[in-house]
Amino acid sequence: MKRLLLLGISLIGMTALAQNSSFGIKAGGVYNADGGVVKSATSAYEDKGEGSVGFQAGAMVRIKAGGIYVQPELLYTSFKNEYDTPTGDSFEIGKRRLDVPVNIGKTFIAGLLQLQAGPVLSYYFEDDISLSDIEDADRDEFNVGFQVGTGLNIKNFLIDLRYEFGFGKNSSKFVQDTWGFETENRSQLLNLSVGYFF
Repeated sequence: MKRLLLLGISLIGMTALAQNSSFGIKAGGVYNADGGVVKSATSAYEDKGEGSVGFQAGAMVRIKAGGIYVQPELLYTSFKNEYDTPTGDSFEIGKRRLDVPVNIGKTFIAGLLQLQAGPVLSYYFEDDISLSDIEDADRDEFNVGFQVGTGLNIKNFLIDLRYEFGFGKNSSKFVQDTWGFETENRSQLLNLSVGYFF
């Protein structure tokens, strides 16, 4: 009897959750405000890089309860940093990562405007570099950050603007034969995306 009761309560809870949930997709641009720092492994050379525009895309679900919502997402994010060397050369380092933001938000003005904030867990899985003689890097794989933002809800469409900052630095080491260098970045991303809930 207890098992049957628990099963019934679970089914009711899952039905209510499904009724208050919306699934969707989103995509947009990211601006990397922190160009990071590149340091030589063999000398005192250190220089700041420049950020650039990237993109992100993925899936989201919005769960409404008690006048607020929780919105977990799974996003693919890509951006680059640009660096100059003392010899006048320049190169780019691209970052590829999977992001899992979980924002808590509230809507206003009949659901048109929203405010949101929450943590984001990032998994860095690839660095690519424009120097042809280096193919891979050792990198910090995980980082935790925080997002704050606003947005507009127009029927099933979502326009989302967020600022993200990392709690810690993410480092990558590039080594080739007897020379190498290291980069350090702290996430400072401005994200503007468009989404659609089914």
